[in-house]
Amino acid sequence: MKDLCLTACEPGTLARPSELTDARQVANLPVDSPGLVSTVDSWRTLCPDGATDDLDWWLQATVDADTTTTIRFDGLTFPATVFVDDQVAATVESMFLPVTVVVPAGTHRLTICFHSLTAWAKKRRPRGRWRSSLVATQGLRWARTTLLGRAPVYGGNPAPVGVWRAVSIHPLPAVDDLRVRAQPDTGLVDVDGVCHSGDGAAADGLRLTVAIIDAVTGEQVGSGDTQSRADGGFTVAVSVPEPRLWWPNGYGEQHRYRAVVSGDVETVERTIGFRTLAADVADDGFRLMVNGVPIFCRGAVWTPADPAGLYTDEENIRRRLTALAQAGATMVRIPGGLVYEQPEFWTVCAELGLLVWQDAMLATFDPPDDLSDVMIRELRTVLDAVSGNPAIAVVSGGSETIQQPVMLGLAGEAYRMPLLEQGFRSVAEERGIPYVESSPSAPPGSGRFPLRADTGVSHWFGVGGYRRPLADVRSAGVRFAAESLAFAIPPSPDAVEKYFGSAAAAGHLPVWKAGVPRDRGSAWDFEDTRDHYVAELFGIDPMALRSRDPERYLQLGRVTVAETMFRCYVHWRADPTCGGALVLTVGDLAPGAGWGLLDVDGSPKLPVAMLTRVWRPVTVLLTDVGMAGIRIDVHNDTDRDLVGAIDLVATGDGGATVIEGSRPVTVAARGSVTMVDAEVTGVFRDLSDAYRFGPQVATAVEVGLRVAEHIVARDVLVVDERPWAPTPSPMTAVATRLDESAWELEIRSDVAVRWVEIRCTGWEAEDSVFHLAAGLPYRVRLTPLTSQVADQGPSGCVDTPDRTAVVPIEVDR
Repeated sequence: MKDLCLTACEPGTLARPSELTDARQVANLPVDSPGLVSTVDSWRTLCPDGATDDLDWWLQATVDADTTTTIRFDGLTFPATVFVDDQVAATVESMFLPVTVVVPAGTHRLTICFHSLTAWAKKRRPRGRWRSSLVATQGLRWARTTLLGRAPVYGGNPAPVGVWRAVSIHPLPAVDDLRVRAQPDTGLVDVDGVCHSGDGAAADGLRLTVAIIDAVTGEQVGSGDTQSRADGGFTVAVSVPEPRLWWPNGYGEQHRYRAVVSGDVETVERTIGFRTLAADVADDGFRLMVNGVPIFCRGAVWTPADPAGLYTDEENIRRRLTALAQAGATMVRIPGGLVYEQPEFWTVCAELGLLVWQDAMLATFDPPDDLSDVMIRELRTVLDAVSGNPAIAVVSGGSETIQQPVMLGLAGEAYRMPLLEQGFRSVAEERGIPYVESSPSAPPGSGRFPLRADTGVSHWFGVGGYRRPLADVRSAGVRFAAESLAFAIPPSPDAVEKYFGSAAAAGHLPVWKAGVPRDRGSAWDFEDTRDHYVAELFGIDPMALRSRDPERYLQLGRVTVAETMFRCYVHWRADPTCGGALVLTVGDLAPGAGWGLLDVDGSPKLPVAMLTRVWRPVTVLLTDVGMAGIRIDVHNDTDRDLVGAIDLVATGDGGATVIEGSRPVTVAARGSVTMVDAEVTGVFRDLSDAYRFGPQVATAVEVGLRVAEHIVARDVLVVDERPWAPTPSPMTAVATRLDESAWELEIRSDVAVRWVEIRCTGWEAEDSVFHLAAGLPYRVRLTPLTSQVADQGPSGCVDTPDRTAVVPIEVDR
């Protein structure tokens, strides 16, 4: 494809490409490659107000074909029409279905008209049984398109119009509808598909070879040959001897294979893995079982890595998913209302051990029966494209498709949806994937109220939007939260300076508020939610603090979100009835304080550091359980028994040791052990200050999990309940070089301090945002990101809300 150009005009002005004359078109822009309108240089000259849905957009290109050729568009936005030489070649019925066009040999003009969605939605169509709360334009229930850029809560970028997925040209016979099934019990890999020639007709008699390659060693471990049938179809079964299992992140190795189809067709390759998959819904709960092992799912709800362009390179996706995996995440959820993901996403998820919960692209609308077939084909197309990939774990019938009518007061029979109850379910179950009717929803066949947190799958925002106390997590009884813990999380100080100039913009300037999520029609936003918990945690007026010290205001906001998420996950991970919880969301859609754990550039925000301690496969976590003392939970998700010791030290102000002790501990593979402080020290000392028979015994308790004389996990509980009041207490941070590739930072304080953050540009800290017990040094490994900073040594500071000033890092040479 060459000579691409883009034209915009008022809706319905032109009917065919031949009418694109200089006298009638608004403008004409050169285009480097197919993509969304909003990614074209100077596109706003055609659409100054950024309302991409309000215009018709015409994309033209020249195609030179040596022979009859098939052009496949993996994604064109809806509504659209494809022309070849002024003749209609295809009509787009859904942006989530591929479109193929056959081009004869020779030079041809290919034109795509992306019709105005605004004009399309004005046509009168039957109303739904309920209104969607996400958008004002209720006619969008009939449009198979994304709500990105259209629902205010998914704002920040123009509505996507144009080519949003890859374009491929197939002069040779190609394989379509490829499905792969890997059976771990037999080692068989079943592969079937359909061959089409360049003109789109079924191709019979083609020779095909399917090879199974070990993705780790590169060794071919099996192969099979066949020929396509008269209808173009083929089936091959390949045996893999002693297949190695794939496990979620932290639970074992992510062993993968590649299925390669070649021969008289264009070569096709798939990432596959051997694993079993099931959902345990006993006792009205929900928990995933992989290879027969229950998985505690933690992670976040995915947002596109490039929310402006939707399609991006693998490295951009990898960077974001790697940040999650390194934090200990085991799952990401692709929510309804956004978009199905590109192939690179699935490949990286399999590599990193991230399970994927896949919603059907449906959110809050009453799905029209007339579109059921289209939506089923969408889901079938996506699941076939990822068949064999071990990451796919759950399919859901959309986001809040049941919650919306329930919250509007409709009774059960009034919102029955055969599409969810039978259509989507059959597609998922045919492929052996656990199915959830909607996110959220009640356990299948239970008759339970669908919005209960203590049954089935929930969207739990008790701590969050509904501003329940932090202790509410203990009484809510969350079984599985497919969404939770939504807060407007401020990005790092560097990001604030990059996009807003200074922290003074926070909280009130329109440019800042544009990045803060808000539910449509609400009188509050998620920054108000965060401020509520700042007041609860620190006992201050956030608004008054913001007016005097906006940087400290943002710091307390970051810390509050981190502490809130940490406390919730500490409880959920220790609760044997909880199958998992996912944060809303992975990344921001625009600069500022969005929901994302990662900012708009993909950099982790402060809460990720604390989540890492509670998410990682092997960890130790402390909880104040009142009169029972300090609870110690040791978790081991790995496939090996953990044998070591628990070391406990409690100190008071000034650093005096109150008590210390140690006891051996053995934690079975994929198991947990729980104890209290007195079972480690052997004596009762009221370390939680619950009995209060006299002066407070200790201000902090530090517990380390020691394996082979190395501390592999650590947690500190500060039990001092005095009102928050920063002090200039003595504190030091000294960096010492370990070797050519790393330094060590030793941090020490004379009083217990919380949320100690290491700020060291150009360096990666092994740990950050932690608590310190008085008098107990904590050593953190620092790894340079470039050789230049390695020679210079760490430069930065250590900060905590409990001190009035930052602590500069000293370099001990």
